Amino acid sequence: MAFAATAAVAATRPRRSPDSGAGPSPQSKSTSPSMALSLPSPQSAALATAAAAAAAGKVSGTIGRLPDECWLRIFAHLEATELASSASPLCCGALALATHPQLWVSLLLLDFCASLTQRAMLRAWLLLHNRFHPRQLYIHKRREHSLDLDLARAELQQRVEQAREQERKQRRLRALNLVQVRITHLLLCMAFLGSTMLLWLRLRHAFRCSFYVVLAPLMAFEVFLLGSSVVVYIVFLLRSSGGWTFYWNRLRGAVRWLILYTSPCEGAAVLLLACAIVPVTACTLQGDLPQVLLQHKHLRFVLPFFVFWLAALVVVCSLVRRRSFSASCAGSFTLLWLPLVSLSVLLFLKLSIFESLSMYAVFAPTLGMTSLLLVFVSFLVIASFWLGYRGNRDWTEYATFTLLTLLTVLIPLLLLQIGILAYLQGKLSTNTLFAPWTSWLACLTLCTACQVGSSVFASSALPADALTRPWRHHDRDPHSDTELLLPPTTTGIV
Repeated sequence: MAFAATAAVAATRPRRSPDSGAGPSPQSKSTSPSMALSLPSPQSAALATAAAAAAAGKVSGTIGRLPDECWLRIFAHLEATELASSASPLCCGALALATHPQLWVSLLLLDFCASLTQRAMLRAWLLLHNRFHPRQLYIHKRREHSLDLDLARAELQQRVEQAREQERKQRRLRALNLVQVRITHLLLCMAFLGSTMLLWLRLRHAFRCSFYVVLAPLMAFEVFLLGSSVVVYIVFLLRSSGGWTFYWNRLRGAVRWLILYTSPCEGAAVLLLACAIVPVTACTLQGDLPQVLLQHKHLRFVLPFFVFWLAALVVVCSLVRRRSFSASCAGSFTLLWLPLVSLSVLLFLKLSIFESLSMYAVFAPTLGMTSLLLVFVSFLVIASFWLGYRGNRDWTEYATFTLLTLLTVLIPLLLLQIGILAYLQGKLSTNTLFAPWTSWLACLTLCTACQVGSSVFASSALPADALTRPWRHHDRDPHSDTELLLPPTTTGIV
């Protein structure tokens, strides 16, 4: 009765492939013209009834009164594992029919051919190995198929792991660039805002504190800058090993620019000297200097200026040593280095040697450079908007960015220098100078904080692990069922 039930079920269900991971679809198998082993539904029902009736009769060593051709058609609806494990052990006749060569040839064509080309190649392969039983060839083909599936899954898993590792690197790089650029800008604006407010309170005598307290926010920012610079130098030293090249090639920030356009040693020297300017200035303003410097009027303010000049000298010597000035190097030298060094020299002369030097002469380099930048950027804004009006969207975005730079940086810097000159001449009060100054720094800090927030939100909006594994099914048996095809005396093909 077990064999009859198996035959009945096999006659009333469609054929399916042995493994859903490869091979043709069930639709393509059932519609192939050469795979004529399936029966129409009325004939299948009749054969199922005949199989049940034959099994009900007690015929020893035989299947029943049905011809072998009918049982072959019934067996054609069984899977290879069902033929080996369920149909073969029933009786001697079932075992003989389950090992019929034409039946296993049909299984080979159904399970491992998805096109006419594959069918032709398989038939040639069968003719080449005709000394073996088709059942053994099916076992061999099934093992190859399982091995190919395992290799494909391993390769897919490796690709997924590589993509996941790449995504983790991208997250770390975004976090590192966020710290090196956005958070650094935010902390710099906050440090300037805090020191400006403390200086305002000190000048109004509303808060009595030393210059160490006034410049404490800037000192805290310098500590943060040194810490982030250590991270950049670690990435630079490890850039030739493993995946650190990925980080170094995509890293951003002023510290990386300094290393690239000078050298690691010169960049470290510039960073240390630049971070020493604010503490030395606080010591100078507070009067905590050696007596040798305090006794000489001309040497009292020389220490902070000397540190600044040494840092500027290291930068310019490194640029000259390179013997090739890029556009960024030439622009930085003209727009930043030259005006700042000129201002520092004139200010030192005003404080130590030439006290009669006019403050207008002291601020002349920075005022002149800011005015030239203002005119140049205004021309860029007008030209960019004109090109954007003619249909180029990139020029419109560039014009908008340039206009924001003009309104938020250049004009306030020019007005700040003019206000400092007026304050030193006694034409402005402390509140009139520091109120707009503090408001401008507060607006810059707020805009920078919004940029940091938008960057963090954009990074956190990405899913932590968007990759899925569609091939993994936890309820699926991980072992292959090829062993069920092997009888105790069959070893297969070596």
